[in-house]
Amino acid sequence: MQNLTVLGILIKSRTERQHSNISVMKTAKLLSVYLLAACAVTSCSKEKKEVAVGFPSDFPTYTDARKVDYVMKHAGPDSVARFVIDATLGRLGNIRIDSLALAATHAYSNYNDSSLIVYSTTFDEYSSTLPLPDKMKIYVAAGKSVPQQLGYQLGLEYVSQIRENRKTVGRVKEEMEEFRRACADDTVTYVRFVKGFQTALKVDQGHDLPDEIYKSFAED
Repeated sequence: MQNLTVLGILIKSRTERQHSNISVMKTAKLLSVYLLAACAVTSCSKEKKEVAVGFPSDFPTYTDARKVDYVMKHAGPDSVARFVIDATLGRLGNIRIDSLALAATHAYSNYNDSSLIVYSTTFDEYSSTLPLPDKMKIYVAAGKSVPQQLGYQLGLEYVSQIRENRKTVGRVKEEMEEFRRACADDTVTYVRFVKGFQTALKVDQGHDLPDEIYKSFAED
């Protein structure tokens, strides 16, 4: 697959993205999921001075709304949702979204009918699959959770991620440690996360998760 630009990748069908196996070049930041799926080649330098192939050279200087407008003109609503999230998380080199609330609202206000449904559904589904530290960042940036409830909410939702991705006890321990480090001095959020996680496991116990998951994490 030659001469693919980022915008070319964005307009590829989901089926084509799922069957693409071309290697991805190393970048300073992870590329977005839709780029990984299509295995695009980017030109982001380690110093983040270059722009991903296919975007205007001055794209990083655009306002958030203008960036969203540009991608909306060249990609489907599902890719726009992923772009907004990935750019907010800094996964696209120096192409960034500074205000997730503004960018997300701008897209919402310019979509309608089926496109709005696809955008909204993809935004929620994609954000729900993020690693815990990134998920926390998106929830905070989007104002989707009351600060006092953030950790508890993440803990409640984590059970679904374990189930959907068939995480092992070892993997869960690794991710919990990563999240603890991400919380840094905010020990309250981490403690609330653990309590939410334990609560969800106790309610879920006896269902389809491996017994070792319940035994390892359901109790203090």
